[in-house]
Amino acid sequence: MDFSQTLIAKSDAILDQWVEAVYQDQQIEATNELTFKAVRDSLPRVLKALATVLSESETSDLQTVVDASLEHGTLRAQQGFEPAEIAREYRLLRFVIFSFLEEDLLQGSAQDVLRAVRLIDTVIDEAIARCFNSYTQGRLQELKQLQSQLRLTNQELTRLVRANKDSLSHLAHELKTPLTSIIGYADLFMRQQRQQSELKDSYANLESIERVLKSGRLLVRLINDTLEISRYDAGQMKLQPTLTDVRSLINFVLEIIEPLARTKELSLVVECDGFANAKGERAPS
Repeated sequence: MDFSQTLIAKSDAILDQWVEAVYQDQQIEATNELTFKAVRDSLPRVLKALATVLSESETSDLQTVVDASLEHGTLRAQQGFEPAEIAREYRLLRFVIFSFLEEDLLQGSAQDVLRAVRLIDTVIDEAIARCFNSYTQGRLQELKQLQSQLRLTNQELTRLVRANKDSLSHLAHELKTPLTSIIGYADLFMRQQRQQSELKDSYANLESIERVLKSGRLLVRLINDTLEISRYDAGQMKLQPTLTDVRSLINFVLEIIEPLARTKELSLVVECDGFANAKGERAPS
């Protein structure tokens, strides 16, 4: 018996049943976002070529099976299929084809059935092999593109980091110039005020100027520390532990934030054994 005509006559039903089976298979998750056409892909060409293989009167069109399977594998790689998912969809195809041809196969002789089964299995196995070959090539190409993109991204990040360091260094140098000027003029003004004995009642002003000086010098130190970061990348930064007067540090921080707290009507409470501010009084609240 020639089963090729039966296969051609039932090809549309086979396609619909196969796509439905692929959609219902919970282990093929890649089809969740695909349309019917995207899932069906090149299967009609495979079935048509399979019919020529089963036919005893037509020339076997194995080349179509090869081409269609190669396209199928490339597309499945683009659609994000896993190899196990491709294997399952071909397993479902084999099952659907035999289920539709079952009645006709039962009417054929043992020799005809054996020939048909052998040819169908051969064609599907060939399709699987070609599909996996193009699928692997597609994934390798995708990996090469990804590596190329990562390389470009790494180069861009390196450029941005370098540009950021240059900008940071430039900004730090730009900040140091006005700060140095502020500190210099404030220091000069404070010395002049101290030299004038008639301005004894300006202690509060002098104290404010001194705080400006301290804050300015602190900013300069911070800027210098920022510039030192570039040395760290070059492995040239060395830690230099120094003794710190904690009480002076607390007093200095208190002087900085005290005006801010006073503006918002907040109370500052410092708990430190034996700590007193510059006036010898308990920390202000």
